Amino acid sequence: MEAQLQQLDPQIELVAVYSKFVVAYQLQQDGPTPGWRKANIEGPMYIVRRTGLPRYKLILKNNDLSADLVDALHPDWELDCQSTYIFYKVEDPTKRIRGLWFHDETERVRVEQQLEALLQGLRRPQPQPAE
Repeated sequence: MEAQLQQLDPQIELVAVYSKFVVAYQLQQDGPTPGWRKANIEGPMYIVRRTGLPRYKLILKNNDLSADLVDALHPDWELDCQSTYIFYKVEDPTKRIRGLWFHDETERVRVEQQLEALLQGLRRPQPQPAE
């Protein structure tokens, strides 16, 4: 699995968590009909650890071979998890809030737990190198 993803990003060293089928949504907040819209991205989803920065990425590989969804995990992410969904707000206020729909609730729970643990680690103060 890592070898296939390394073609996309050679710095990937480990798949932290995987879900076989996820559908991406984006929150449309402007215009006459605000609400959730399908992002036309669906397929397997991976959270990967990398050798370089950013240390972790969420990758949703699009089944139709068009653009994938790739977001670098950041300590400022805000999560909201509900039955079959994980919603997250990235650190960049110009980007839309994302929603991930999971076919399998047990996979969603597993991804949520791993995502929460990784974000907690990113939020911890990092030790400064000794001078």
